[in-house]
Amino acid sequence: MTLTLTTCLLFLFPLLISAHPTSRATTVTSTSKAGLAGGGDMAQFQKTGKVSWYYTWGLSSGEDTDLEFVPMLWGQKDVAGWTDPNNGINATIAARKPTAILGMNEPQEKGQSNLTPQQGADMWKTYLEPLRAQGIRLGSPAPSSAPSGKTWIQDFLTACAGGCTVDFIALHWYDVNATHFINYLNDFHSTFNLPIWVTEWACQNFNNGPQCTAPDIALLLNQTQAFMDSQDWVERYAWYGTMRVGDLNINSLDAMLTNDGKLNDLGEQYIGAEAPKTSGASPIGTGTGGARPTGSGGGGLPGLPGNADSYSSSWLKTCFALVAVTLFQLF
Repeated sequence: MTLTLTTCLLFLFPLLISAHPTSRATTVTSTSKAGLAGGGDMAQFQKTGKVSWYYTWGLSSGEDTDLEFVPMLWGQKDVAGWTDPNNGINATIAARKPTAILGMNEPQEKGQSNLTPQQGADMWKTYLEPLRAQGIRLGSPAPSSAPSGKTWIQDFLTACAGGCTVDFIALHWYDVNATHFINYLNDFHSTFNLPIWVTEWACQNFNNGPQCTAPDIALLLNQTQAFMDSQDWVERYAWYGTMRVGDLNINSLDAMLTNDGKLNDLGEQYIGAEAPKTSGASPIGTGTGGARPTGSGGGGLPGLPGNADSYSSSWLKTCFALVAVTLFQLF
């Protein structure tokens, strides 16, 4: 493949950001889209300013923090708590002043909120739509990445009959291929023409194939996070999961905390404090199954090398030389 200046900049950008974190405010910006799914010991995630928000799949905001809390109406089981006059959503809004609220969790999945599109529309109109009068943005129910997810959202919007104001699409994704992830987000964005929040994603195979190794996960996180940071229409994202290794209910290597509750290498990578440890990763695009494989072919961001070690010394030397020559010619 012929190296160009654009390719080199795309190639070097994630590494430079990881190697040189900067201090930022907790206001969500293009450089602080990252969030925490599940809360936990959040102070250690804040040291670079890349993490700016969190959610807990409900109304409980957990520890006192200056990160923005985003409430969620998980499903029908939470309605009583949601409408409680003392501790419900209005009390949460008054206390935490969220700018956004998330809709129901994986509504098309029987093991999750398990709603028909009509039930989802009725819940939205009753419990979520009225909150827009308080200036709060509303995120769609977040489907799983099974093929039924996109169809459920389409049917939900039809059932709403114009009565549901969706400000952004929330979604989940589990698979083993970064290209599939990028294709998946592009498809949802082009279909609904709304901003995207990825409120769960991880390197997890749900189709009985091999699970990701630690270098595989570091590589997928690096590529998918860099893609989302580069797209204005991806407003926020939250890796799954902000849990200890022993508490995670998927591939334990996706955890960002050790069993002692401290940031591990993946957690440090997520917040931009440490370069990704990708040496030994499988070739991009060889994974064959997650919950919803939506693409095909080789992996990685367009124009980047498809080998396991994205930051090989030969690529680095060539790219830095190309950038140096270009700067010399400009100045």
